[in-house]
Amino acid sequence: IAQMIGAERQQAFLKELGFFDPPPVEIVEADGAQPLLPRNWSELSTMTISYGHGISTSPMHLAAGYATMANGGRKVTPTLLHGAGTEPGPRVISEQTARASLDMLRKVVTEGTASFGDVPGYAVGGKTGTADKPKTRGGGYYEDKVIATFASVFPAHDPRYVLVVTLDEPVETSGDEPRRTAGWTAVPVAAARKRVV
Repeated sequence: IAQMIGAERQQAFLKELGFFDPPPVEIVEADGAQPLLPRNWSELSTMTISYGHGISTSPMHLAAGYATMANGGRKVTPTLLHGAGTEPGPRVISEQTARASLDMLRKVVTEGTASFGDVPGYAVGGKTGTADKPKTRGGGYYEDKVIATFASVFPAHDPRYVLVVTLDEPVETSGDEPRRTAGWTAVPVAAARKRVV
């Protein structure tokens, strides 16, 4: 699908979502969240970016992207100011695509890798992501260290909230072997937070 869409359209879409710039949040640290983009956006980059590799963004970028999808496809610009940004942003995703995406996110929780996130009464939809952690001094990735993320919206049928949980080097040890994937680490943390909300 990424090859059919092509690098140019993929870049334009991600740019519209705000994934090419630091998030415009009213804190000094926001400038440090400059996304890491490939120097040469090749066909291989297009393919790997389509499933979450080859590009690195902040949890705030991810939250804004999910909020855009959750509100029917109109761009959401993150802000800390009460009442700011209440006007709908430009359309980035069609309503039909946004709805279909939310339905798929719900199925990830009810039938897929985020089953621990199925909190009664919340109708959570979300997506897990487990990335091998790059070695500090370059030269590949650690074999036993990951960054685990669970991005979610709820309630999936009429979203009001977005929650992104990212864990650095998580390990779940209740079984015979350590588990590091987001489904075992980040998802339960998100589910625990929802139970408190």
